[in-house]
Amino acid sequence: MLNKKKEWILAAVILLATFSFFSPVLKNDFVNWDDGINVTENKNVNELDLQSVKEVFTHTVVGSYTPLTTLSFAVENHFSGLTPWVYHLNNLLLHLLCTLLVFIFLRQLGASLFVAFVATLLFGIHPMRVESVAWVSERKDVLYGLFYLLSLVFYISFHRTKKQAFYLLALVAFILALLSKIQAVTLPLILLLIDYFLEGKFRPRQLLNKIPFFILSLLTGIAGVYLLGKQGTLETHTVLPFFQRFFIGTYTLCAYMYKSYSPTDLSAIYPSPEKLTWLFYGSPLVIIMLAINIFKYGRHTKEVIFGSLFFFFNVMFMLQIVGAGTAFLADRFTYLAYIGLFFILAWALEFLYKSRWKVPLIVAGVIYLSVLGYSTWNRTQVWKNSETLFTDVIKRYPNSSMANNNLGIYYRDHNQNQKAIEAYSKAISANPSGFLGFSNRGELYFQLGQLDQALSDINAALRLKPDYSLGLSNRGVIWGSMKKFDQALTDLDKAISIDPNNLKAYSNRSLAHYSMGNFDKASQDASTFLKTNPDDANILNHRGLCYDQMNRNQEAVTDFNRAIQLKPNNGIYIQNRSYLLAKMGDLKGALKDILKARDLGIKVNQAYVNMLQTR
Repeated sequence: MLNKKKEWILAAVILLATFSFFSPVLKNDFVNWDDGINVTENKNVNELDLQSVKEVFTHTVVGSYTPLTTLSFAVENHFSGLTPWVYHLNNLLLHLLCTLLVFIFLRQLGASLFVAFVATLLFGIHPMRVESVAWVSERKDVLYGLFYLLSLVFYISFHRTKKQAFYLLALVAFILALLSKIQAVTLPLILLLIDYFLEGKFRPRQLLNKIPFFILSLLTGIAGVYLLGKQGTLETHTVLPFFQRFFIGTYTLCAYMYKSYSPTDLSAIYPSPEKLTWLFYGSPLVIIMLAINIFKYGRHTKEVIFGSLFFFFNVMFMLQIVGAGTAFLADRFTYLAYIGLFFILAWALEFLYKSRWKVPLIVAGVIYLSVLGYSTWNRTQVWKNSETLFTDVIKRYPNSSMANNNLGIYYRDHNQNQKAIEAYSKAISANPSGFLGFSNRGELYFQLGQLDQALSDINAALRLKPDYSLGLSNRGVIWGSMKKFDQALTDLDKAISIDPNNLKAYSNRSLAHYSMGNFDKASQDASTFLKTNPDDANILNHRGLCYDQMNRNQEAVTDFNRAIQLKPNNGIYIQNRSYLLAKMGDLKGALKDILKARDLGIKVNQAYVNMLQTR
C-alpha cells in the first residue's frame, strides 16, 4: 500500500514538473507553418456534422492520413472556435497523459521506482518534446503517442493475465494510433520486444498473436507511401545521390542519440546539407561500434537490448534515407523513441545511486534536470508565434529559405510590408530555384499596386513551376488589373484545370468574367466558390452584382442581404442594395440604404439622394 502511494506521489511530481516547464505554451498563438492547412483554414475543422466527419475519414491533409487528429481539431473548433490557448492546452494535456502512461508502462515492465521515475521525468520535461507539444499541428504526435502507449500497457496486461479483453483493447488502441499518425506502424516490433523483455528470449510462437498487428501495420505503411507519393512529398531523388542518403540516415541516428543527453542548438528547421562532410561519412563507424558493444555487453543484459531496440525501431523510418516531406532532422521524430534511451540511462544510473556515488549523483541529477527544464521553458516561448519561431531558425541558419519565406508571410499578414519584402528577398537569395519566394513576393507587390514587379516575380515563379495553380491564379489577377482579360482567363482556366479545388482561381475568374460582361459565367464561378465558403461576404456581394446585371433581382437582394448581415458596417454592400431597390421601385428602402451608406463613410451621389427624396 505504501509503495502504491509512493508511486502516485512520484507520478504527480513528474506531471507537475512537466506542466510547469511547458506552461508558457498556453500563451502561444498559431504559427503559419501547417497550422493553416491543418486547423485554421481546414474546411473540415470548421464544421462538426456527419458530412464533415465523413470528409475527415475519407481525405488526407498534405498527403497524411490523420483523421483522428483532424477530428480533435474539429471538436475544439465546435466548442471554442479558433482560440489558440485551447488547442495548446489540449496538446499539453495529451503530453501529460503520455507521460503518465510512460510511467505506468515502465512499472508494468518491472522497472524499479527509481528507473521509472528518472526515465519518465526525462521524457516529460525534455526540450526535444517541445516541438510536439508547442506546435498545434503536431497534435498527431501526442495523440498517436497516447494510443500507442495505451496499446503497450494493454498488451502487457494481456501478456500477464492472458485475458483476451486486454488483447482486443491493445488492438483497438493500435488502430486509433494508426488513425492519428503513420509512425505508429512500429508498434508490432515493440510488442515483440516486450515479449523478449518479459520472457528473456525471442521465440517463434511470439509472432502468432502479432499477426493482426503486422497486417494493419503493413497496410497502413503501403497506404502512407502511396499517399505521400501522390502528394509529391515522398523524395527518392534529391540534390544528393541516393547512395549518399545512407549516410544521411546514420548521421541523423547519431544526432538523435547525441541530442537525447545534450539537447543544444535545437531548431524547428534543420536544412538538408548540400554536400556531405566527414561527420556524415564517419557516422556509420559510430553506429557499428555502438551495435557491437550493445551486443557484446548487452546480450546478457536485457535492459540494454530492449532500450536500444525500442529507440531504433521507433526512429528507423524517420531517418530520411528515403525522404518523406522536407524535414532532414526533426525533434518531433523522437517523441516516443527516446523512451528507450531514457530507460537505459535510468537503469545505468540506478547502479550509481546504490553505490557510494549516491550524493554526487543526486546533486548532478538535480542540476542536469533543472537545466533541461529551463531549456524547455525557454524553448516553448520560441514557438510563441511565427515571428519568434522563424527568427530563431534564422539565427542558426540565416540561409533557410523556408524560414525567411514564412517570416515574410508573418510580416505581410501584420502589414509590415517592407520587412515582408526583405524576408522574401532573402528567401529567394538563399534558394533562387525555389518558386514560393518569388510567388509570395509577387503577391505582395500586387497588393501594393506595383504591377510590373508583381508580374516579374510571378513569371519567375511559373518558370520554376509551370503547373503552379496559385501562381497562375495570381498572374490572372494581374492581367485583369492591366485590363488584359483574355490573358487573365487563359491563366485562370489553366489554374482551375490543374487544381479544381483552387477557390481563389474561381473568385478571380468570376471577377474577370464580370469585367468582360460575362455575368452568367461570373455568377457560376462565384457560386462554385460559395459552395465551400458560403459566408464570404465579398463574394456574396459580387454575385449579387452579377444577378443585378442579369435582372435576377430577388436573387441579388438575397445575396446583398446576406453580405450585409455578415458585415453590417460595410457601406459598399448597403449602397449596392440601395441601387437595386431603386431599380425594383422600392424608393423608400433605397433612400434608407443610401443614407446609411453615407453615414458609414461612403461618398454618395447627392443627385441620386435628391432624386429618391423628391419622388
